[in-house]
Amino acid sequence: CGWEGVACGHGRVVALSLPSHGLAGTLSQAIGNLTSLRMLNMSFNWFKGEVPASIGRLVRLRTLDLSYNTFSGMLPANLSSCINLLSLRLHCNRLHGRVPVELGHKLTSLQVLSLANNSLTGAIPGSLANLSSLQYIDLSRNQLKGHIPPEIGNIEGLLVLAVLANNLSGVIPHSVYNLSLLKELRVAGNMLSGTIPSDIGDRFSSIEFLGFTDNRFSGVIPSSLSNLSTLKYLDLTDNNFTGYVPPALGRLQGLIQLYLNGNKLEANDKEGWEFIASLKNCSKLQHLVLSDNSFKGKLPSSIANLSTTLQMLYLGDNRISGVIPSNIGNLVGLKTLEMAN
Repeated sequence: CGWEGVACGHGRVVALSLPSHGLAGTLSQAIGNLTSLRMLNMSFNWFKGEVPASIGRLVRLRTLDLSYNTFSGMLPANLSSCINLLSLRLHCNRLHGRVPVELGHKLTSLQVLSLANNSLTGAIPGSLANLSSLQYIDLSRNQLKGHIPPEIGNIEGLLVLAVLANNLSGVIPHSVYNLSLLKELRVAGNMLSGTIPSDIGDRFSSIEFLGFTDNRFSGVIPSSLSNLSTLKYLDLTDNNFTGYVPPALGRLQGLIQLYLNGNKLEANDKEGWEFIASLKNCSKLQHLVLSDNSFKGKLPSSIANLSTTLQMLYLGDNRISGVIPSNIGNLVGLKTLEMAN
């Protein structure tokens, strides 16, 4: 009990926490004999081999963090026997196989599920919706396929849903838009389709990050997005959005990054550029990326009224003509101005 990283209670080991200690080799199955263990944190080491199935015997375990190692093999289904688990972090390893359906049956106290950056395959199990205490789900950067289960929308306390960089398809279930406490929705790098609901502005009262990048979404950008007063990051890059950019986006006073590049958005000398004038109200805006769309006509002089916090302005690969407004020098915070092609 006097060793570094070991904590005891009543003479029994209750915590084993040795992150970033350069440890290597395999993790012994004997770890399952520490039946009083409440925390096991071996993150940021060089462990390899399989995650010991004996961990399933640690029924008092609350925190399991084996992230940033090189564990391989499949995720033991009997981790679902750790019924007091609050946080399960196995991201950044080399795990493969399916996300065990069993995880959704017993871990009723689980708040954090992070399995990102592995090689997991198959579908996202709908049984995860039984984990009513979940606040954070990150299944990003795997090889998951199929649909986002509609049941996910039943996890009322969910704050973060991240499934980016997988092979998911279909539409985002309407139930997901009922997650009123959601702060981050990250679905980039999939094959998702459909439109953004026109009433999205009435849905996510706490949202800060909306990331729809690199999918197959279509339709117009709903003006009701302007009702999402907490929104800081809006990324709609590389989809098939069409029509005009809603001027109402200027009501997003906390907006820091706006990425609309790689779509089919329009503007011309008659209409469509009004949103530029409205964005002057976004006093924290740092990145405005409009490249690779169908914007044409003259660049409005109102672009010089954007916030002096603006650092990146991308306008390339459009059909903009005429002159660069002479007062663009007002953007004193600008570090990158891109107007190619």
